[in-house]
Amino acid sequence: MVVPVLPDNDSNADVHPTGRYAGRQIFHFLLCDILPLILMLVAPIWLPAGWFCWFGVAVLLGMWTLVAGVGITVGFHRLFTHRSFKAKGWVKVLAGVAGSMSAQGPLIYWAALHRRHHACSDRPGDPHSPVASADGKHSKLAAFFAGHIGWVTRHDVPKASRYVIDLLNDHAALFVSNTYWLSVFLGIALPTAIGWLHFGTIDGAVIGLYWGGIVRIALGQHIVWSVNSVCHTFGSRPYNTKDQSTNYAVLCLITFGESWHNNHHWTPASPKLGHRWWQIDIGWWIIGVLRVLGGAELRSK
Repeated sequence: MVVPVLPDNDSNADVHPTGRYAGRQIFHFLLCDILPLILMLVAPIWLPAGWFCWFGVAVLLGMWTLVAGVGITVGFHRLFTHRSFKAKGWVKVLAGVAGSMSAQGPLIYWAALHRRHHACSDRPGDPHSPVASADGKHSKLAAFFAGHIGWVTRHDVPKASRYVIDLLNDHAALFVSNTYWLSVFLGIALPTAIGWLHFGTIDGAVIGLYWGGIVRIALGQHIVWSVNSVCHTFGSRPYNTKDQSTNYAVLCLITFGESWHNNHHWTPASPKLGHRWWQIDIGWWIIGVLRVLGGAELRSK
């Protein structure tokens, strides 16, 4: 379904002003961004002996692959936001729930925000541009900070009826969005259960919780935000897009290919972000696995 375009002379018609949602934004920021960061730094004082272990690192990497690789990169971004490939219902729900575990907001909100980013990229109206002229900042450093984390508590909220009307008619997307907090809890409970099953003790459960829940959320937020900030500031620009999007190879592994951001802004509807043979794009590989399993297929050109 085609999203209707509103008149250009009504610049605020497609967003809810930030004031209406300021309280919710601050609450979510404190609960899902600040609290995990504090716990990550302070919790080791009370953690059981042996908390720093290979098992913990494995749980962290495994959960990050599920949440960011399958959930954010493949699900929230390429499948739901850009509709770059088709997927069966079970893939939609799996990827949507995994993405919600990231604690970055409900799917409907996330997709609307990202579509507005593309519509206004590095221009006034972009929710998280690190470019001073787009954000109204007086220095590059202030704009970079705002584009990385400052925007989280003060951005206008794109209207779902304007940006994601297709998702409002998608039962899987609505289910995922409406069960957001349940998925966030699941993202914490799952590594806790894995730790308990592996060690057979409460201490093991706490180790799983710490690495797969707390550390994964605390670090994961900044890794995803770095695509907003770093990948519009540093790196190469093989394509002459209308914004300042860049490719930043250093981040390609931990972002599952998302740091080929200039490539993405050149062809937003493509499910493949790595355009050269050496540009590692794990998200594209995951889509390939889903295709082999019969859960996904590419859209015809």
